[in-house]
Amino acid sequence: MSATEDRYRERPGRHPAVAAVWSSAAAATGAAVVAADGCFDLIVRTTNQGSIAAFVYTPVALAHHVTVEAGDRHVGVRLRPGFGPVLVGRPALVRAAEGLGVDRADELEALVVNAVEEHARPPNIVADFVEEARASAGALRLTGHSSASRERELQRACRKWLGLSPKAFLRIERGSAARDAIRTGAALATIAADLGYADQAHLTREVRELLGVTPRELRRVGNLQDLATLSGYSIENEPSPMESA
Repeated sequence: MSATEDRYRERPGRHPAVAAVWSSAAAATGAAVVAADGCFDLIVRTTNQGSIAAFVYTPVALAHHVTVEAGDRHVGVRLRPGFGPVLVGRPALVRAAEGLGVDRADELEALVVNAVEEHARPPNIVADFVEEARASAGALRLTGHSSASRERELQRACRKWLGLSPKAFLRIERGSAARDAIRTGAALATIAADLGYADQAHLTREVRELLGVTPRELRRVGNLQDLATLSGYSIENEPSPMESA
């Protein structure tokens, strides 16, 4: 890789709990967009000066920007919704990740998978909710189909296991469906109608808030990934036998 080239790479996980394993390298200092995706990541960062730090990135409800310094390198393991809490409050796991550095992505994934296998899986109420949310492209109704006590249970469970309220998670899922539809080149007005947005302006506003770019900008970059800037990163997707997230 050229010293002047920014690069983001991603492959699907090799375990059902892992959504993706990714890496990035920045040639220049700049702002990087982090989209709202409803997932937890264990990330290892190495600076141009050689310092190494690992940290857990928790779900966010809105896109935001972070500063990426020239020479920064990152590697991360992104867990599927519901599995993220296994990363939280585990300093030994973070220290072990730091010990691996940024050049051992497969071993970092194995470290996370071991943690997943040793801890509880998300309860059925969360797993079912995630499945229904994705199947409905975020259109699942939270009221009118269950008791008030069941709705309160879902609220508590989602905040614990997803790090988000059910409403926020559904909004992210609809934004994800919009992102995929925008990439196909479909008319924005059609996408808005199909996904239940009030109008095209509503779609544009939601995409900007969730993904950090407008639909037009999203079409230009094609693939928007965490820590991939509009001005720099080229995207390379690597094949894997596992189904993509």
